[in-house]
Amino acid sequence: MAYWQISFIGESGSIETSSSIKAETREQAILLFGRPPKFIQQVKVDHLGAVKAAFEKKFPPIEQVLILSAIASKLASGKTIGKAIKESVDFGRLGLTFGEIDRCETPKEYLTKLRFDETAILIADAGDKAGKLSESLYRASKAIQERINAKKEFGKAMQQGLLYTTLGALFMVGIPLWAGSTINDFIEVQRIPLKLNALSNMIMFLFMLYTQYFVFLIAGVAGIYVFRERIWENIRTLPVFSFINERMKVSRGLDFVTSYQLLLSSGFNNLQSFRFLAARSKGLTHRLYLQASERLNEGRQLSDVFDNPEWPPIVHQNLQGFEDQGPQGRDMVLANLNEALKAYYLEYSARVSRVASIVGFSMMILTIMMFAVGFYMPIVNLNSALKQM
Repeated sequence: MAYWQISFIGESGSIETSSSIKAETREQAILLFGRPPKFIQQVKVDHLGAVKAAFEKKFPPIEQVLILSAIASKLASGKTIGKAIKESVDFGRLGLTFGEIDRCETPKEYLTKLRFDETAILIADAGDKAGKLSESLYRASKAIQERINAKKEFGKAMQQGLLYTTLGALFMVGIPLWAGSTINDFIEVQRIPLKLNALSNMIMFLFMLYTQYFVFLIAGVAGIYVFRERIWENIRTLPVFSFINERMKVSRGLDFVTSYQLLLSSGFNNLQSFRFLAARSKGLTHRLYLQASERLNEGRQLSDVFDNPEWPPIVHQNLQGFEDQGPQGRDMVLANLNEALKAYYLEYSARVSRVASIVGFSMMILTIMMFAVGFYMPIVNLNSALKQM
């Protein structure tokens, strides 16, 4: 995933440069940019894009929900989109001026300039073209709110595992650093003849590893990050990691069903929906959506595009005969599938959390034993020996 900058012909006829666009490929960046290719002059990698994105101001999701609802209410009362936005949005918080906002004309341009959620922008654009902008903005605000609620619900299932794993990692680093430094000071500086045991030697080994080889550790972590996809491909079927892999599959399926249901209700067909999802995804998910779009172009059924081991089997099974359903039947199928995937996701999250809790708790127990037996016991034994002399 890289950041791209696009030079294009603006409305005044001059060459303008877009803000950084995060995309897998040059083609995806152009698609996300949203302007016709004939206006694009150059597409280049923005090497500082990640830094710029980190400092780019956006409204938090919950504020976007409130703002979209306020704009929708003002539109329903007869106000124009420009007036509704200027009355509802404190655009100065984003570092935007009145002049920049005033140059926008369509809901898509306004929401893009204000850095709103991409799904909300798409739904607003579709609603504007269909003459149902107010209704579409309400739908977009509800979709963002549901996403916030789902994230909170799913996060609870992982909290304990993350807590124990974090504490375990801190113990495994902090205790050997402190205890190893103290033991080293006793032996090398004060020349105290401590008799070390196996756990003492483990403390000293970790102390040496953290202090003398930390550059190699950092390089190793960086290497794992760079080659993470290739490494994950080789380990994802192993015990423990298989739970995480299944959870990722279910998460991918759940994201699709949630987004597809929203896009379908907004008037988008299958191919438009998959192109939108492909443009806003990355990595394996991006490639899967591209493959799905190709299968749809071949005239295959919706269920056939999910006949792939990277998708949860339940998605392929439940979408068979989807095209034969009416609008209400399709909505019911997607709603039921959404609930089933949520249940699976919570189940796999609980499994991953339990494993993470066991690993984290084991690390804490080990470090406590290292401190008690490997650090404290040699000092106690030395003290007893001195008393007997």
